[in-house]
Amino acid sequence: MSSKKINFYDENFKIIHSTEVELGKKSTELLGDKDDIAILLSTDFSFYKFDLPKTSQRNLNKAIPFMLGEELLGDIKDYFWIHDSSNGIVGTIEHENIKSIKNSLKHDESILIPIQALSSSKQNLLVIFQDKAFISLKDNWFWLADSKSITNTLDLIISRYEINNLEIWSVKKDIQLPQLTIDLETKTFSSELELLKSFAEILNLHKPFNFFVKEYEKKIDWFSLFSRYKFYVYSALGLFAIFFASAVIQFSYLSISNNLLKDKIMDTFKEKFPSETLESDLISQVNGLINQGQIDYSALNAISIISDAVSSSENIILVSIGYEQTRFIIEVQTNSYDQLQDYVDLVNSLGLEVNLGASRRVNNFIQGEISINGF
Repeated sequence: MSSKKINFYDENFKIIHSTEVELGKKSTELLGDKDDIAILLSTDFSFYKFDLPKTSQRNLNKAIPFMLGEELLGDIKDYFWIHDSSNGIVGTIEHENIKSIKNSLKHDESILIPIQALSSSKQNLLVIFQDKAFISLKDNWFWLADSKSITNTLDLIISRYEINNLEIWSVKKDIQLPQLTIDLETKTFSSELELLKSFAEILNLHKPFNFFVKEYEKKIDWFSLFSRYKFYVYSALGLFAIFFASAVIQFSYLSISNNLLKDKIMDTFKEKFPSETLESDLISQVNGLINQGQIDYSALNAISIISDAVSSSENIILVSIGYEQTRFIIEVQTNSYDQLQDYVDLVNSLGLEVNLGASRRVNNFIQGEISINGF
């Protein structure tokens, strides 16, 4: 459910009553997010009922002006018209008059409905003010005029549209009506304001006869919209400025850090490879230089000697072997420290430079570290 504000205006465009109405789902879908609704008590609007053919909107736009031309006193070009194809009712107003209405309504109304064309829960309703009256025959016809013109022709209206019942709302206690042979229900109000309040409660806005369409559709007043929400606009801009400044600071910090890291990497490269010229693809260049330092033939020969020495030595078990640039580090396991020393002497005799490192007892064995440097 959503609500809309309704302003009732007299012919001088003065608000005579304002109210909020709750809209059903169907009305909300039709009206959407449009602004307030203006209800105008004006005789500038005229309505005609035609037997419109079931055809396209394009064909109706061609046919209706010819039909109106037979009803209007002036040139059809001087009139603005809209229609409801479901009931064949066409509403008209002179262009000059609707321009004046649009310029005179200073509020946020984007929907303009003549009071006589308002749909309500009443099937047939006659509303009589002090000097004006309107009759609304649901889905048949609307008319607003001076009170006497309405009441004096009421019997003809009833006969023409075959009305069987009529509800009459009035601010006059002594209503002069012709002799009618239909069911009448009369309700008297203390003032026009009380009448309008009750009338607003029975409105049905699911299918409004809106004259603010086509060239008279209210455009978005961007300045007014900005003035209304400028606090939120300024707040959003302030937040954006803060986030933007924060992003600039972070970017600057990352840029400085990146340059420092780049300088550090270049210094490290020059330290590790002093004879090399730095190229653009640093990663590929470093990978290539590292690959050049991998195990060559002499290193493979050293592995062969280490393996043969293990095979020829009694009670020697090779635990692990590792390679660090220019040396092998192996771990062997023996029964005693003497056997460990014998293995070192054997490898030395085979042409490798061997140093005995730390050794420790593991269960009933001696486990020692041996460094092979020269090969």
